[in-house]
Amino acid sequence: MSGELIKRAGEPLSELLAKDRRTAEVAAGESISLSDEQAKVLLGELGSKEDVRALYHNGLGCAALTGSGLILLHNLLKPKAVRVPAPLRILRRTHGVFNSVAVLVHGQPHKLWGSKLDPKGESLMAMGEILPPDSPLRPGRGVRLATWPTRHPFLVSAAALGILVAALGPDFGEKSPSAGEKKEVVAQKPESALAVPDFKGTSLAIAAESAGLYPWQAVTAADASSAHRPVVITTTGWQVCFQSPSHNETVRPMARTLTLYAVPEQEKCPTRLHGPRRVIMPDLVGDRADDASSTLEDLGFDSTTYFHAHTGKHMDDGLQGRTDWRVCRQQPDPGTEVASGARISLWLIGPGDPCTKPSPKPKPQPKPKPKPRPQPSYGTTSGGGSTGGGSTGTSGGGSRSGGSSTGSGGSTSGGGQAGIQFGQFCSPVGAVATTIDGRPAKCFRGRDGRARWGYNSG
Repeated sequence: MSGELIKRAGEPLSELLAKDRRTAEVAAGESISLSDEQAKVLLGELGSKEDVRALYHNGLGCAALTGSGLILLHNLLKPKAVRVPAPLRILRRTHGVFNSVAVLVHGQPHKLWGSKLDPKGESLMAMGEILPPDSPLRPGRGVRLATWPTRHPFLVSAAALGILVAALGPDFGEKSPSAGEKKEVVAQKPESALAVPDFKGTSLAIAAESAGLYPWQAVTAADASSAHRPVVITTTGWQVCFQSPSHNETVRPMARTLTLYAVPEQEKCPTRLHGPRRVIMPDLVGDRADDASSTLEDLGFDSTTYFHAHTGKHMDDGLQGRTDWRVCRQQPDPGTEVASGARISLWLIGPGDPCTKPSPKPKPQPKPKPKPRPQPSYGTTSGGGSTGGGSTGTSGGGSRSGGSSTGSGGSTSGGGQAGIQFGQFCSPVGAVATTIDGRPAKCFRGRDGRARWGYNSG
């Protein structure tokens, strides 16, 4: 280990991890040191909502446990991240002085240990399944010819000596059979043909890991649609649609390359290899506007139109100042198959506001005006006086002229009195007058012997 790496061994985790929400917890709780380059690679590999739960030693590198599986960081000088999706394949439970947990990654065992947040490896084992002892996935169950010489050095030496003696001449011919036997031990077994497994419908990362159990010359990945997007075999969130060689085709894997053609899991497989994309519209209702926009961009939709959920008004400035708004409605509907390049419409509402426009408050009704109260009628006379014309109750013998009437003796002249009301007492009997509303009136004597104004019919 270089002096720089030794110096870093006692330092806390990179400040880059402490400042990031996804890694702040392990930065505070773990003692495993990461260089700035390793921290950058780890942060670049993490999803936007993927948090690191623990860090482990992994040989000269390290491993990060997330909710999606493991992220292995190889090479100290030029770090490289390798995804291991859950469920993990556990070869051996916690064991040894360092409480190591053995995990199978791409056919090779990896011992993980040294986490302060997960000292017994319990969280690690909870993310995987123990492989049975007789599982064909366990390494070392067949004859590994590449490591045979190192495991049997004396037999290799004897075989080499036998070959040398056989080459020297007939004097050593009697040892040739023994040499032949040794040669048979180190000779490689002839490669057997393989019926290609069916990887269609499998997660790309899991299919690539399963394919690694066979001696393919190489395993590669490619976009199954006409979009020709870049993809590698460790990419998560993609599903296999086609493969080459095809299922059940008999091949010799050491001379062939296996290619897995995949699309993101949000899409349907094309009807043919390199056919048009078949995108399924996700359900965005209730999501934040910025999260919905990122989801659509990941699916290749670059043309999204935004409207106000209450007014329906088009938002010309897009999400500027509205990243925390919520999606109330979307077009096309969730689950609809949408052509690539289609226009997407989202109706948004501000934080805390309901998606349904509230009903307007009723306007207060004006109070009705009170009806005018009828005025009482006063027609009595006292002291021998008389009412006439427009008088409303004069007393003491006084008189009021209502045109041409006089108050002495109650006689009338001219057009008669004016401004009286029916039912008022009057004098003398036979006098004529005009009511307030212009109808003709005459003074009649009633059954009680008292005179009152009544209608003058002629």
